[in-house]
Amino acid sequence: MKVHWKAKTFAFTVLICRGFLTACRSIDNELKRHIEQRVQSEQLLQRDVRKYDEAPEWQLPEPGAFASAKSFRDKVVMPFVNKLKSLIKNLTIQCVRLKEEVLQLKKEKKRLSDNVEFYKGKIKDMSDKTQMLQEKVDDLERVKRYVGAEQIDTIIRKVKEQERTEQQIRKYDRSYVAR
Repeated sequence: MKVHWKAKTFAFTVLICRGFLTACRSIDNELKRHIEQRVQSEQLLQRDVRKYDEAPEWQLPEPGAFASAKSFRDKVVMPFVNKLKSLIKNLTIQCVRLKEEVLQLKKEKKRLSDNVEFYKGKIKDMSDKTQMLQEKVDDLERVKRYVGAEQIDTIIRKVKEQERTEQQIRKYDRSYVAR
């Protein structure tokens, strides 16, 4: 059984759309993995925070027996506070960046999900058209079996010839009108 070229074209288009759909799903999975990595990073960050609670360099030492409050403040407390300020500033900047990245990833995921839904609709439409065209091909094959393939081929050849003749007449008419 011969398949009409339009049916082949629609089938090919459906295959292309399915490939795009697969690519979109792959990107969606990649975005999910990226978000999952960020969640794991957050868990690692929480472990690092525990490190700050226990590490000696992040503990304020006891003042010496003969240390004055001013010298203890200047030599121990203020460098420690400045170190904490710097750490908080860096963590805040990193947190803001991560939040912006999460928002951007969510927007990208939504856009890709919308594209996937759009192409799912396109694929369904093309599948319906392909099915309709296949039914027409099957009907034509039935007519060919009933009337005979040679007679159908002759009719098709005559109709194509008539269409070409009409097209040439229109072409000449346009060139004549343009003068």
